[in-house]
Amino acid sequence: MSDQQKIELVETSRIVVPQQRITSVWDPETEREFRDSIRANGIKEPVRILDVDGTLFLIDGLHRLQEAERQDIKQIPAIIEKGTIENLLIDNLIFNRQRGKSNPAQEAEVLRYLTDQRGFPLETACKQIGLSPDWARKLLKISSLPEQIKDLIKTGSLPVSGAIYIADLENPTEQINVARDATTYQYTAYQIKARVSQILNPDVDPDQGEVTFTPNGKPTRVPIRCTFCGEELPTVGKAYVWVCPQCEELTHDLFKSYTDALKHPPNP
Repeated sequence: MSDQQKIELVETSRIVVPQQRITSVWDPETEREFRDSIRANGIKEPVRILDVDGTLFLIDGLHRLQEAERQDIKQIPAIIEKGTIENLLIDNLIFNRQRGKSNPAQEAEVLRYLTDQRGFPLETACKQIGLSPDWARKLLKISSLPEQIKDLIKTGSLPVSGAIYIADLENPTEQINVARDATTYQYTAYQIKARVSQILNPDVDPDQGEVTFTPNGKPTRVPIRCTFCGEELPTVGKAYVWVCPQCEELTHDLFKSYTDALKHPPNP
């Protein structure tokens, strides 16, 4: 183990939790088992700390630090490295992404802070974190959403792919309304996309078979109707057949001639 990786005991009171960071969310059972383990065995896995000009910032291990404070444990094992605020934020992103517990809304906030507040190049951040530039730009879109919506993403109540569509709306009130309805009626990402599209293009009617929405946001399916008689087709079973445009036109003309003949039968 190198000198930079040696484990030290650090006073919990000296450790600073950065405001911009990603935090894993645990289910109650996992959290209970975690607390019981620390109560019985103490903290075995060291937290990771970055020394930035003498200030000890927490990179990884917030749950361990919080539990140490809760159980009045004054010192915890830590691996301390030296670096910058940029290193701190990037390392925090990397640790949580590698665990598979990273939260997209928090990722978006950290990425926005890195690029806007710290002037860190987006391309460099993507390369170090392991993000594709396209996904990074989508995260930056999410970071501009109202806090209420980002909270829904953080708790898993709103799919991140759907939140990206909501960010296409410029009006924060409309954004919040769509997010609220999406959680109330459990929209899929496709339904969120359709709702946003209909708000942005109110004069365009959705096609038959697509989803539309009642005034209170409830999703409903636009009926598919017979081309000839207009009768609503069932949602299951054989509802339609494929025909080429020429055959459809010919069939339509024949059907029209037939219905006209029924309405106006020839005199005997």
